[in-house]
Amino acid sequence: MDSIKEILQSKKLKASSARLLLLKKLSEPQGHYSAEDLFQSLKDTLPGLSLATVYKNLEDLRSAGILRMVALPDQVRQYEWERGDHLHLVEGKLLTDLEDSDLFEEIKNLIAQKIGSGFEIENIDVQVFGRKKPNQVIYQQLKSKHI
Repeated sequence: MDSIKEILQSKKLKASSARLLLLKKLSEPQGHYSAEDLFQSLKDTLPGLSLATVYKNLEDLRSAGILRMVALPDQVRQYEWERGDHLHLVEGKLLTDLEDSDLFEEIKNLIAQKIGSGFEIENIDVQVFGRKKPNQVIYQQLKSKHI
């Protein structure tokens, strides 16, 4: 919890009970959650918590650069820790994170080749939609979450 408090302090945000609990929940493995998921999992722990409070805090944390919102077509928005460049492999309602610094370096180089160096990339967020071929195992080390 101390490191979460330090993160909030560094962003000049108050370490309220709601924010601390939200960030703790989002730090768990498979940390992609909707506002409703978060509300349901925390409402008994924090009496008086409302869904509106969850949404407000998620937006504050996103604006501060602590969280990222993942918006997938025809699905509820999910929130996760902002941890830099990565992509989401989306298979139906299964969301898998893939972090590969070599891949993102190639993407940055390709963009520089195509449009020149006058564009500074701040963050790469890619969503890849597809399905696993029958009887294939892909990236067992990846984190997946049903959404």
